[in-house]
Amino acid sequence: MKLAIPTFGPRVSPRFDYAPGLLLINLENGKVVEKERFSLRLQKLRELGVQTLICGGIDGNSAQILSDCGIRVIAWVAGEADEAIQFFLDGKLRPGVELGPRCRRGRRRGQRFRWE
Repeated sequence: MKLAIPTFGPRVSPRFDYAPGLLLINLENGKVVEKERFSLRLQKLRELGVQTLICGGIDGNSAQILSDCGIRVIAWVAGEADEAIQFFLDGKLRPGVELGPRCRRGRRRGQRFRWE
């Protein structure tokens, strides 16, 4: 399975459409077997055979294009990319989850974000 995460340094990029890079992860039998970095373009995701995209914020048009290409989008994720991968592998990653100790307003690790 191929998983992609738009990144800003080591973190999940806060916005999909402004992410400077893309981390592509190849998974086999529930384990990471390879990681590669690419520049981010919608067409590139399709060319690379990405099946799931983990991202921060994403505009409706990009989300629709990805969905039309058969790419599952898990949006509004905040935190370290490596931690997002682990939560995904553990089956715990959901849209709106904030990961890591730097979560806003003192939320516990892995707790869902709610707009207030």
